[in-house]
Amino acid sequence: MNRKYEHLIKPLSLGRIEMASIRTSDTKESSTFNGPGNADKIVWLNGRDHLEGLELNFSWGFYSGLGDWHTGQDPHVHPYAECLVFVGLDSAKMNYLGAEVEVYLGKEQEVYTFDEPTVVVIPAGMPHCPLITKRMFSPKGYGFFLLCLGATPTTTWMGEGISEETLKQMAEMAEKQGLKLPMKSTVSKKRLAKNPTPPTGKYAHLVRPIRSGVFIERGSIAGTLSQTCTAHYNEMKKRGEIPGPGYADHLAWMFGKDLDNLDMNFNWGYFSKPGIWQRGMGAGVSNSPEVTVFAGLDPKDIDYLGAQIEVEIGHEKERYIIESPSALIRPAGVPFYPVVTRWVDRPFATYTVGLSGRPETN
Repeated sequence: MNRKYEHLIKPLSLGRIEMASIRTSDTKESSTFNGPGNADKIVWLNGRDHLEGLELNFSWGFYSGLGDWHTGQDPHVHPYAECLVFVGLDSAKMNYLGAEVEVYLGKEQEVYTFDEPTVVVIPAGMPHCPLITKRMFSPKGYGFFLLCLGATPTTTWMGEGISEETLKQMAEMAEKQGLKLPMKSTVSKKRLAKNPTPPTGKYAHLVRPIRSGVFIERGSIAGTLSQTCTAHYNEMKKRGEIPGPGYADHLAWMFGKDLDNLDMNFNWGYFSKPGIWQRGMGAGVSNSPEVTVFAGLDPKDIDYLGAQIEVEIGHEKERYIIESPSALIRPAGVPFYPVVTRWVDRPFATYTVGLSGRPETN
């Protein structure tokens, strides 16, 4: 029997991109589409096909290769803003990425380098990339997810190594293999040659370490909170909300004010214990849409979560069980609590993205 809210839980496998199939192809198009630093495994969901029409698309993937992500295609632009989020896979070390990455920003192609978990904010229409994994320290690699404020993934490529004919051949190759490319791609008439320049600091405010938004550390409220985290925590206290035994071991929360004033907030956290996530949460009704992604941390198996989570949805309190990597769509005005981790075989991660600068919960 169909239940009222089951359409709001989407397995991440719906958005799988078969990187293995792309990598085994020896065509020029496949090497252009997939640089040596690109994902080992990746899923990519979007509002158009998977997320009930939300103006959002996002990914989750594991990365262990060195080099350029999109050989010959970059720089590129999008018609929407996005956040590039680089995170570690060691659930005990919030501030460990395990790699060194560089990103080119702006038409000047200023190069910014980081080696800790970081979010890079890309305003709509701003040229960005190449993205290059320079060094790898962790044998696990690292994790990466996109958060994009558009229902349809859309990119205009500006690099010198790609053409409309190449894009057409890529689409045909994917169709023959039974694949659907998530990205709507075009090639700009204005090309930008790869030309890295030293950073002047012009775009430094767009490169934010995750540690600047740490909210929960080792299961307790962090000792030092950012201004936005402090304000949010004080609001939670007024509502009587406190972390329960199943809540995050480590969690960082970035708000619109931290993200170049985007209409977006997101958090990233590691979970390892059973129990209720938050006590005193009440119905947990958000005034703006949110999506919570439950992701595993095993780079060998992107379909493995390692835990079982129960969530009550709606005023009807329908109970749903999540035990594989999934996205939970949370429309405004629909209750989504309590959330309870029933069992954990292996630490897992979640990220929640909200379509407002700050979460507002009744």
